[in-house]
This record gives sequence, structure tokens and C-alpha cells, in this order.
Amino acid sequence: MARALQLAEKGRARTRPNPMVGAVLVKGGRVVGEGYHRAAGRDHAEIVAIKRAKRAGRGATLYVSLEPCCHTGNTGPCSDAIVRAEISRVVYAVKDPDPRVSGRGARALRKAGLDVVGGVLSKQARLLNEQFFGYHENGRPYITLKYAQSLDGRIATSAGDSKWITGLQARKFAHRLRAEADAVLVGSETVRQDDPALTVRHVHGIDPYRLVVTSSLKLPGQCRLLTENDDSRTIIAAATNPGQRRWSQSNNGNLIFWQVRKSRDGLIDLADLVRKADLFGLRSLLVEGGARLATSFVKAGLVDKLVVMTAPTVIGRGVDAIGDLDVRRLCDAVEVEQGSFTMLGRDSVFIGYPRRSV
Repeated sequence: MARALQLAEKGRARTRPNPMVGAVLVKGGRVVGEGYHRAAGRDHAEIVAIKRAKRAGRGATLYVSLEPCCHTGNTGPCSDAIVRAEISRVVYAVKDPDPRVSGRGARALRKAGLDVVGGVLSKQARLLNEQFFGYHENGRPYITLKYAQSLDGRIATSAGDSKWITGLQARKFAHRLRAEADAVLVGSETVRQDDPALTVRHVHGIDPYRLVVTSSLKLPGQCRLLTENDDSRTIIAAATNPGQRRWSQSNNGNLIFWQVRKSRDGLIDLADLVRKADLFGLRSLLVEGGARLATSFVKAGLVDKLVVMTAPTVIGRGVDAIGDLDVRRLCDAVEVEQGSFTMLGRDSVFIGYPRRSV
């Protein structure tokens, strides 16, 4: 199973909206076929392994990192292909959370007379596809908040300078997060201050949708999110939309506009924003900033995963990474669980999961 998970990892940032899956066929203590899901619409991992094994797969044991599917999508049911290949035993890591499968694949295989075992290295398999599991279990896009800060918790100097707080290795990791997300979110202030491109660089991957969250439409007309939008992947989510026609005409009509409800404090209603993202087909969101948007997501309890990159520098007075959360007692602070630290060059990367996420 460890080999199946290793193979699945090769599909990272390539398989969305499908999960990463690896499969290994073993017979007589020897691997006779293996494979992984390369991209949505292409053969699933089980099919790749079966094709490579050919006749040697008969009577073999299939190890697969996710319960085999039993429905017809872009490809046929893997459960049917497994039965036709005369595989005798299937060992899978974790049950598929997709309601079209979720236990049905295993039942179909057992009904066909195969020996089926589940739950092998399930924790590792869930972590591999945490966005996929989070989307199906929460019923909304999986939301990751990422920011880079100094040791004293600043994301920019008092003059607004923020490029670059962290080194190249940490920035490469940040671009990998972009490649794994369906959309990257920033607020209008970040657009005005940094003029980000929000594309994937330094690593292989497909550019995500670029989602600008603004309570108005006060964006610089020459910012890169508007002028470098030939792929039509820039989305403007605004509480008001008076200039949609004018903006569309000035940008070749390739901007996507969402009109989102205002919250009581006059800002964007994040719950409505997330619903619109879900309806649009976005299953994972990466919130990159700035501080006000990050604070709003934390305050709303909408952050599933927190990634904080910290540089060994002290800025002093500057822009706080997270603003006021209305925490007056320590017992009301947002607790982050399952935390881990990794060093990337001179910078540390903390990854954890807020307990108050919903």
C-alpha cells in the first residue's frame, strides 16, 4: 500500500477534480503491474495497473489507495474492470467520500466474489487527498489560508513593502499550493499594493482561477489580474457590480463577475462567496491575503488548513498577519491542531488545522 500511495503522489496538481490514486497488482510476492491516475478523463490507477499486468493479473491482489469506483463518469466503473480482469483480492486504503461511490465499490466487488479489505494506511491516504475529502465531507470547497510573515507576525512593513519576506524555497512551496488549488483568493487592497499575477511559477502546474474579493469595484485598471487575463480565469467577486459592462468591454469581455451579498459590517458575505464558488465548480480555495481577508476567513470559521511561512527577520511596526478576532479571553482563541513544522532554506513552514473550522 505504501507503494500505491507513492505512485498516487505523482498525480499531484494534475488530477483535479479527481483525487490522486495509485494502484499495485501483486502475485506470488511479485509486482506484476502498477500505475497511477494521471489526469481527469484519463484511465484510473486500477485500469493502468491492470493493462500493464495483462494476463499476469489473474488471481492477483490489487492494492489501491482509494476504494475503487463503481459509477460511470468520463471512464467506466473500475469495479467492473477489476472483476473482468479476474483479480482475486482487493486491498484499499480508505473509503471514497464521493456519495456516488462511498462503500458501493467495495460492496460490488464482494458481491462478485472477491476478497475485499479496507482501511490499510487510511490516515496517510486521507492526508494525501485532504482537499478531496474535505470538499465531500464539509459540503463546500476546502479552504486553505496561506501567508508569509516575519518572526514578529508582520506581512509587510509600515510602508507596505512585502516582497519578499521569505526565500525562494518557501516561495516555490507557495506556488505548489497554488497549483493544487482550484482558485486563489486575494482582496482588493492586495491587488492595489502588490499587483499580483496569481499564476503558477517555479513548479509544474495549471494556473488556478484568480478570485478578487472586493466590497466595491475600485481596482487599478492596469493591474495584471485584469490586463493579463487571456485565459479568462480572473473572477471579480463584488458586493456591487455597477460597471460590469464597462469592465467587460475594456478587458475583451473575458472577466467573470460574481455579485455577492454584503455582510452586516458592509464587507463581503463570505458564506455567500463560498456558496458561489461551490456552484461554479470550485472545490478548493487558497486564500493568500491580505490581512483583512485572512482575518475575515479565520473569524468566520471557514479555514480548514493553515499554512504559515515565517522568515527569520524582525520588522517591528508594520502590517499584522491577522487582525482583530474579537478574542477577549484566551479560551476563545482559535486553536490549531495537528501542527507540524518544516524548514525550507532559512524559513520555517507551519501547517495546522484550526479547530473552529466548519
